[in-house]
Amino acid sequence: MSDRWNPEIPLDIQQQFAREKEQAFTLYLDFVVDGTASMYTIFPAVYYAAAHFLECLSKYEVYPMVGLTVIRNERQGEETEQVSFENGEFFTGEIPLFLKKLKSVQLYGGGDDGKESVHTAIAKSLEKFPFQGRNRALFVFTDAYGSNDDAEYTDNPLGQVIFFSTEEMSEEDFRFCFMQADGELDEEASPMFLDIEKLLKPMSTEFLDNIVKPLKDLMKGVSIGA
Repeated sequence: MSDRWNPEIPLDIQQQFAREKEQAFTLYLDFVVDGTASMYTIFPAVYYAAAHFLECLSKYEVYPMVGLTVIRNERQGEETEQVSFENGEFFTGEIPLFLKKLKSVQLYGGGDDGKESVHTAIAKSLEKFPFQGRNRALFVFTDAYGSNDDAEYTDNPLGQVIFFSTEEMSEEDFRFCFMQADGELDEEASPMFLDIEKLLKPMSTEFLDNIVKPLKDLMKGVSIGA
């Protein structure tokens, strides 16, 4: 945020406006990441993709608060992880701390049928958000061939969901509820699905912008001081 101030306006008013602006343009972004053993090969690419996406977001006037939820296989007794940061908070503005937590995820377990508890992880991710609103989004990274569970989360509207996953996962019935720019709810909209194998290839600027732009656009129509 710029430290340039207008000498004709009282400093306390300018500082208050700056705080309100940052709050208004804060994007709550949870990374829902598969932590099962099959992710061993592709997990480094997930880490670097997360770092690149967040770096790309910094070019825009968006202030990310990021979280981390780890997909496990609850049918095998492996509990989904809601990762916490400083003071037990589920979101942090400290990107290096987030990346450190992501890098330390332990990869183990998983189902023999290639299906993991993806719906449960998404539901637990949405539980963490401090409020409902359009400026909430999910990144989901998984190589699972499907989900071995079911969950309802249409009562937790958000702005965007982007999957990096298998083709089989894109055929799952994910019942999200999206909030539009005018505040109306859209229960018919679909998440964005991309092949997780794309993460193993060099990321062009165009590719990064195509991922980040839908997140930046969630800030459209935001009012300050409302």
